[in-house]
Amino acid sequence: MGNLIKQFINTVIEEFNSYSKNVKIALYIMFFFTAGFAIFGIQILFWGLGYTDMSNMYPFGQWIIGDLGLVGLGGGAFTTGFLLYIFRNDKLEPMINSTVLIGFLCYLFTFVFLVFDIGQPIRAWFGYTYPNWGPGLMPISMLTEVVWCLTFYFLILCVELIPVVLKHKILDAIPVLKYTGHYLHRIMWIFAAGGTFLSFFHQGSLGGGMWDIMYGKAVWFRAHHIYFFVVIIGATAGGTAFMTLCAYVAGKVMKKEIVPKETFNSIAKVSGIMFVVYFIARLADVILMGTSWVPLFDRKYISLLGGYYGLWMIILEFILIAIAIAMLLIKKNREQEKMFRIGIISGFMAIVTTKLHVVLNGSSVPNFPWKGFIGYNPTIQEWFIMLGGLSVMAMIYMWFAKYTPLFPHAEKHGNHEGEAQSAAE
Repeated sequence: MGNLIKQFINTVIEEFNSYSKNVKIALYIMFFFTAGFAIFGIQILFWGLGYTDMSNMYPFGQWIIGDLGLVGLGGGAFTTGFLLYIFRNDKLEPMINSTVLIGFLCYLFTFVFLVFDIGQPIRAWFGYTYPNWGPGLMPISMLTEVVWCLTFYFLILCVELIPVVLKHKILDAIPVLKYTGHYLHRIMWIFAAGGTFLSFFHQGSLGGGMWDIMYGKAVWFRAHHIYFFVVIIGATAGGTAFMTLCAYVAGKVMKKEIVPKETFNSIAKVSGIMFVVYFIARLADVILMGTSWVPLFDRKYISLLGGYYGLWMIILEFILIAIAIAMLLIKKNREQEKMFRIGIISGFMAIVTTKLHVVLNGSSVPNFPWKGFIGYNPTIQEWFIMLGGLSVMAMIYMWFAKYTPLFPHAEKHGNHEGEAQSAAE
């Protein structure tokens, strides 16, 4: 037993030493946040939410922002899978494994953050079994539908990830596993279609419907639930930009072409088109809020955009969307690496800004106009749990990139054998 432990430790040390100085520094930082995640996670689970800055005004804190962001950005997985398997855009195939893994990680850590956010994890199963039925058998809360859709789509992502793991050279040498992976790949269009169906529902419900049904909050309420559809469009636009960004960064770290330029151009064009649709939908949403929905509360929309997280966030969101459109939709810009990089980063940040504005501004707005705006300052526990979770996601992605054929393009061109060495350079 002692020899096994010693051998394991030596393997870990050798693995760590194989990386370059810059990667080691990044790993040190991620290990630091991961340790904080473990320590403060235990504190929150056993001693409760009193160590957070959440309150009756901020019942949703930093973790729900992480949930909304991860689900929204993870929407790029269903979009890419749908375009590849249903619309047969074969140019996206070199990115699909990476996309599925990112979607899997986004949804996995959505559940992780929810465990902390609900305050009493022992009652987590309530979300599946208590839909809060109201008069006329209409659900007061949309969280039951969200939880079930998230769970089913996460299971679909698990199935979609199996062929990626089974393509490892050791597992691929086993006939049963090889044929299993091959068969799953042939029927993957079924899972892509089912995943798209489920993702549409929980993207709209968690990102939009959960908020616009709150008729007691002028800053969130929409009478016809237009925000439900706005969020779905945003997930397809920002999610594809995020998937592209992750693959682009991975290529830079590994210092090789792991995804061909035509794949990047194809998915970036899709993202640019969807950002045009999202810009129109979001602008219509803001106009309707100012002219139709907020006046129902005898208030002005501009008066709800004060405090720390108000008007400037909406302006920033539209600026980022406009940059993403200009960089990704115009072919000349899209084909220049610098412009392409600015475009995908802007698209990613536009969706993050949207989620920050929904939660932070929405919670800060007082229900009565004579009261002041409320601030929110996440505690060190909240920061470490958030950043620690993201660090674990990054390390899992690194492990897959090194030890599994995450990028078929690199493998076909004989690059996979040297991925370990290239990642360490």
